[in-house]
Amino acid sequence: MTGNQLAQPGVIESEVGALAARLRSARQTLAKGSIVDLTPIEEDVRWLCSSIEALPREQTRDLRPRLMGLLEEINYLGENLRAGLGELAQLLGAASERRRALSAYATQKMNKP
Repeated sequence: MTGNQLAQPGVIESEVGALAARLRSARQTLAKGSIVDLTPIEEDVRWLCSSIEALPREQTRDLRPRLMGLLEEINYLGENLRAGLGELAQLLGAASERRRALSAYATQKMNKP
């Protein structure tokens, strides 16, 4: 975004909708088990926050419902990420247990005459 677009409410509203769509897309991608790069989303959130801060207070009130919806989308994405991390931790734990068992079995087999 350019500097003169920074504080235009119409541009901000459009970007809120686009960001919500990107968040939903990220959730769908995670649900398929694919990796998601959140860097562009983080950059969009930074731009949005600085743009909203530049608005006069009366204009920010009108954006509040849309921003609450956006926050809900961010929370859903966070839940999906936490669930994925939990599954990954379980898989890593199971793999570690198998590795220890195999190592113990191999050690016992090597120690037998």
